[in-house]
Amino acid sequence: MSSEPLIYLNGDILEYEETRISPFDRGFLWGDGIYEVTPCFDGKLFRLEDHLDRLYRSLKYVRIDPGVSIDEMHDITLKTLSANEDRLETGGMYRLGHWITRGIDNPSTSVLEAGPSTVMVFFRQADVSQIAKNQATGVRLSVTATRRNPPECIEARAKVTSKMNQILAELDAASNDSLSLMLDIHGNVAENSVANFFIVREGVVITPPERNILEGVTRKVVLELCDKLGIELQERDFTMYEVAQAEECFITSSAVCAMPVREIDRFRPKSEIPGPINSRLINAFVEETGYNFRNYF
Repeated sequence: MSSEPLIYLNGDILEYEETRISPFDRGFLWGDGIYEVTPCFDGKLFRLEDHLDRLYRSLKYVRIDPGVSIDEMHDITLKTLSANEDRLETGGMYRLGHWITRGIDNPSTSVLEAGPSTVMVFFRQADVSQIAKNQATGVRLSVTATRRNPPECIEARAKVTSKMNQILAELDAASNDSLSLMLDIHGNVAENSVANFFIVREGVVITPPERNILEGVTRKVVLELCDKLGIELQERDFTMYEVAQAEECFITSSAVCAMPVREIDRFRPKSEIPGPINSRLINAFVEETGYNFRNYF
């Protein structure tokens, strides 16, 4: 028996080796799909309802019918988790993926004639020791030449599988041995290719508004935690000038919670790594998730 986690695909729960998707699936041909990633900490899914809500908002935006309701998708997810009970490592962290495409392409290639949709739910293990190391030392970002897509072209709040914009940014940053920091077309700071971005100035947490960034679930948690902890927070545009003055910088995503940034090109935050506010948020995430990356460093 394979030790790989089982995969839900179009109504069946299968071994990895048994899964089959058509080469004419529009997800493969055109990147025509939607995805969602929910963290799973030691067998417990974090904010699944929020992630499914965003999944279905994205599906509505691109007009893909998954063929199942959000409640049915919730049940499918828990059924897939239960089927993998003996295959998920105790104490491990996994990324639960929901990938939904428009389905098989018609020979006409007309989007209106495609389908039915392809629905896949799967687990992939995260490298918690690397995440723990990055949390202790911070990650390095580099401002990329590739700008974030404006919503006039495609809505950034939707998690579409067409990721070329962000992939090009990753490649830009990788040439500097860094992760990406993308600006919008007006020169305002937007986000990392897979994470939201925050700075701290004079004790105030500042993050870009939702106009042209992903509507991150972990970002939403940070906003809630700041309110709970009495930390002032502002959602507004800012440029690299303010980043250069920041006491702290951090990124947020389902995979890393609140990850400190130690350097952005040659700009270094004034506080230690992680800074005092970032540390408070990291501790708050430990309470929220019941999972402490520092145990693995």
